[in-house]
Amino acid sequence: MKLLSIAVPSYNVEKTLGDTLGSLCIPALLPALDIMVIDDGSCDRTAEVAQQYVKRYPQSVRLISQPNKGHGGAVNTGIFAAVGKYFKVVDGDDTLDKQGLTRLLDTLKEEKADLVLAHYVRVPQGDFSNLQPMRFEHVEFDHVYQFGDLPIDKGLYFGIHSITIWTDILRRHHVQLQEHTFYVDMEYGLLPIPFIKTILFIDTVVYQYAVGSETQSVATSSFVKRFADHDRVVRRLVRFNQETPLDAARRAYTYSVLRKLCFTQYMIAAFYDADFRRGGWRARRFDAWLKQADNHLYKMMGENAYLRLLRHTRFQFPRTATSKAIINGVYHVLKPILKVKKKFTY
Repeated sequence: MKLLSIAVPSYNVEKTLGDTLGSLCIPALLPALDIMVIDDGSCDRTAEVAQQYVKRYPQSVRLISQPNKGHGGAVNTGIFAAVGKYFKVVDGDDTLDKQGLTRLLDTLKEEKADLVLAHYVRVPQGDFSNLQPMRFEHVEFDHVYQFGDLPIDKGLYFGIHSITIWTDILRRHHVQLQEHTFYVDMEYGLLPIPFIKTILFIDTVVYQYAVGSETQSVATSSFVKRFADHDRVVRRLVRFNQETPLDAARRAYTYSVLRKLCFTQYMIAAFYDADFRRGGWRARRFDAWLKQADNHLYKMMGENAYLRLLRHTRFQFPRTATSKAIINGVYHVLKPILKVKKKFTY
């Protein structure tokens, strides 16, 4: 059995896949790796680029081609096909840090935590001289936590770029992401939570996340364009929280993630959308649904002053460029006074 399976969801990434695979195919590390390129119905040379690495490293690199199913469908395929003890997702336009990957593998050999978490960096438009680190704070590194001992009140968040997880947890509990849907990264991070008992943080950067493209799913315009996708993910995870038995620690963590997710949903509709009427209607519709679906979460969302203002105006607060600038300006002035240390969106 390989130590780590890495699924590389790939859709029309002929220009970046070589860099991605080059960062994974380190000869000294390959015996421990099961690298799966999931070609998700690409129309370009993605499969051809992948095949070059399959021929060069046949014991460690595989190409799996499938009709287009979206990012979630590609991850699902990787989970099903994985032969490694642990599982990680690396998108076909991102890379891993060599030293970080080495450290991760060393940790996986020695420890048996269900979930291993590492820092990652955001790489704006391929500029590695301007890395933006996303680090875990308020945790003890190289210490195996029981879930109930985590400092959840410090704003912990397990994102897909930080996660390396025991493969058997995903497979045994049938963790499956929605197909043909953007933003399922949130499902990947939350659906396994009921089954994770032990967590380990390592003090190293592993993942290098490429950002800055206007076509990226997390770009403001993409959020608005794909509002329905985000809505499906939010509603699925709110229902998941309602229907799944969880202990106090897991419930608290799930609610902390849902607050970020729901606030993002409100912002897409009530702040990002240039169509004032459509955005207001979407926000009111979601707000009414949330009140019915999970009144406790609805009330938690009302603890945010800006959201209270939006609700008070039935999500018709003027959203001109000037009003947005004023709101952002006031927030940044008050942030150090109010000691705001975490962002509300994810």
